[in-house]
Amino acid sequence: MNLAAGVKRYLEVAGGFDRPLHLSQFELPKAEVEKLVSAWDEDYQISRYMLLSREREEELAAFPPDQRVFLINGFECTHLTFHPDIQKLV
Repeated sequence: MNLAAGVKRYLEVAGGFDRPLHLSQFELPKAEVEKLVSAWDEDYQISRYMLLSREREEELAAFPPDQRVFLINGFECTHLTFHPDIQKLV
């Protein structure tokens, strides 16, 4: 999945920019999500328009146990939020 497809998927599921999306909702294998989002996070041009966050365990009960927490560049993350300015790159 490239950035344009990732942003499109984000908007379809999150319903708009500046809304946190659980990483499992990209509906890709966990390892692929971790690799993809880690690459976006390492790219300054992309990472400045995204926010990675980690929700508390109590808030993750709706997600499968093996897909609740993702390892992005060595940090535990659960959600990704894109800022509208990401559109400048897609």
